[in-house]
Amino acid sequence: MSKSLLSSKRAQAYALLLINTILWGFSAPIIKKALDYVTVNQFLFGRYLVASLIFVPIYYLLRTKKKNGLRHTNWRLLIFLALLGTPLTLIPLYEGLKLTSSLEAAILAATTPIMVILGSRLFLREKISANEKVGIFVALLGTLILTLEPAFSAGFKFTFSVLGNLLIIASNLIWAAFLIITKKVKADPDQISLVSYLISVPVFLILLLLESPLTIIQTNPGHPIALFGILYMAIAGSVIAFWAYTKGQALIPAGEASVFTYLQPIFTFPLAYFWLGESISQLGLFACFLIATGVYFSEYHQTSSGRTS
Repeated sequence: MSKSLLSSKRAQAYALLLINTILWGFSAPIIKKALDYVTVNQFLFGRYLVASLIFVPIYYLLRTKKKNGLRHTNWRLLIFLALLGTPLTLIPLYEGLKLTSSLEAAILAATTPIMVILGSRLFLREKISANEKVGIFVALLGTLILTLEPAFSAGFKFTFSVLGNLLIIASNLIWAAFLIITKKVKADPDQISLVSYLISVPVFLILLLLESPLTIIQTNPGHPIALFGILYMAIAGSVIAFWAYTKGQALIPAGEASVFTYLQPIFTFPLAYFWLGESISQLGLFACFLIATGVYFSEYHQTSSGRTS
C-alpha cells in the first residue's frame, strides 16, 4: 500500500475522530443542563426513540447483500451486550452527571481506555509493558483524587458530588467490561448497535413508566433546553458521533484512536465554564495532571510499539 494512501486514510481517520471528539466533548454540559428539566429516563427514552427512528432504517438500507442478519443463536449474547453497553452504562453516567460537574464527569469518563487496558490484562491476559504499568498506576491515582476531590474541598465530608463521581466511575467500569467482552467473543459491532437501539427504547420506556407521578409532574420535557439536549444526543451524539467513531477507529490502530478520547474534556471546558459556570480546584488540576501523565506513559508505549488493542 502506498504512503500517500496510508496518509490519506490516516487524515480521514483523524478528521472523523475529531468530529466524534467535538460532538461527545460538548455532550456533558448539554446533558447536565437538560436534566434540570427532565428525568434521566425521560431524556434517555427520548434520545433513543429519535435515534432509533433514524438509525434503524439506515442500517437496513445500507446492509450489504451478504447474509449478515441476526442469527437466532446470537440473540441472548447480543441482548446481554446491548443491555450492558447502553442502559447499564448510561443510567449511572447520567445519574452521576446530575450530581457532579460536567467538567469532572468528562475528565473521569475520558479515563475509560486506561480501565480497558487494565481489564484486558486481567481478563484477556494481554501483556502490559513497564511503561503502561506506571502509566496506569499514575492515571488511576489521579482518577481517585479527582473522584474524592469534592470531599477534600468540603472538609473531608461525603458530598453528592463524590457520589456523582463514583457513579461515573461505575459507568466507566461497566463500559470497559462491555468493550472487553465484545472483544473476547468477537461480536459484530453493527449487530450490537442495532440490538442496542431496539432494546433501549422499551427498557427506558418501562423505567419511565415506573417513575413516581409526582416526579414526572415536576418535569418540563417541552422546555427548549430539554428538547435541544435530547435531539442533540439523538442526532449528533448517537448517530453522527457514533458513526464517525466506528469509521475512524477502523482506519488506524486502536491505541492511536483511543488518544482522541482523552481530548474530549478540552471541548467540554468552554461550555462547562461559560455556560454552566463550572470551574475546577487546584487539587482537581493536580489530579488532571496526574491523569495526563499516566495517559502519556501508557499511550506512548502503545503508539511506539504499534499496539492495536
